Amino acid sequence: MTELQIISLPAAITAVLEAGVPVHGAPATGLPLHLSGDGHLGADIIHVPAHGQFPVHTHPGHHLLLCLEGHGTITLDDVVHQVRPGDIYMVDGAVPHAVGAGDREHVLVAIGAPHKPVDSPERMAFTDWAGTLLDEPLFPSAAPARPARDRAL
Repeated sequence: MTELQIISLPAAITAVLEAGVPVHGAPATGLPLHLSGDGHLGADIIHVPAHGQFPVHTHPGHHLLLCLEGHGTITLDDVVHQVRPGDIYMVDGAVPHAVGAGDREHVLVAIGAPHKPVDSPERMAFTDWAGTLLDEPLFPSAAPARPARDRAL
């Protein structure tokens, strides 16, 4: 039988600041919450410092992101969307995207399948907006965010 693991999100947020490891390819730290034995389904908390951002990238699989703290952005097709605490969004693995923090730190829960550890070079591949692989990271341009009325809910 598999051992049940219950994680306190407030405690995990503190732990990512104290014991988090550098996220490969981004100015952020992460803390694994749970990684299944086969590496297929996993989750972690990611802390992006104020004004930090992930470059345009793709993942080997789909992932769901839940904003716990701070305001940030998700950029798809070079269009910036605002993200607030409580927002949740899904990004398909093959879709180029970028994540950034606003004026304060941005804390996210990332759940993915398949899922790679935050410090793994296989976690994300740098791309341009067309999905072409790049050797160097490309950061999104500073584009205005879509108005709140464009939000799904």
